[in-house]
Amino acid sequence: MDSESKEKVDRQIAAHEAAHAEDIARYRAMSVAERVRVLEAACRAAAIQMRDREAAGLPPVKPVPWPQSTWDFLKFHAERVRNGRPFERWPPEESPSS
Repeated sequence: MDSESKEKVDRQIAAHEAAHAEDIARYRAMSVAERVRVLEAACRAAAIQMRDREAAGLPPVKPVPWPQSTWDFLKFHAERVRNGRPFERWPPEESPSS
């Protein structure tokens, strides 16, 4: 790739990163009620897409399995709540071995 093409790609990447940062900042500035409305709209849109896929005769989308780290995170916090422990940071800090 020549230097001009590389510069164009780098500018596109930077523009995407800036847009993503703006989206995250806008989302964090929302109230809980506003976040709920955004999540509900996303779920409605996904349901419409699934309905339209089925109507078009396409097979349902197969979700990608969750990575092990997600299962570990959920297991850690489920156990913490079941045992009545307060919030703990994830990932848990390793205790130094003596």
